[in-house]
Amino acid sequence: MIYHRKAETVRAIQIKDYSPATVAAVKAFTGAEHVEYRRHIRAKQEEVHVIIRGASSIFDDHIHLYRGDWLVRSELTGWCKYRDWEFKQRYEEGEHGQQSVDGTAEGL
Repeated sequence: MIYHRKAETVRAIQIKDYSPATVAAVKAFTGAEHVEYRRHIRAKQEEVHVIIRGASSIFDDHIHLYRGDWLVRSELTGWCKYRDWEFKQRYEEGEHGQQSVDGTAEGL
């Protein structure tokens, strides 16, 4: 999905489950070489782990996405992760929130 807020336009994808299709969609959305589903036995928590390569390996972004999280790509701030309520507050609510769908990235 594409969201517009003031002078900022972002692409966003939401994690709704941990299926192989979700992992594949996140990989396609980010272009990352490393995207995997992981389940932490001790913490009893599932996640989609994404490593987005920067200009050099020093600047790799390690992003841990949990159910309901949004992965956002902004031209102003780069890659960000938001919890569902944070994303809705920032991009969907209020007078500046506006959503449009382009079909390239959809909420999962």
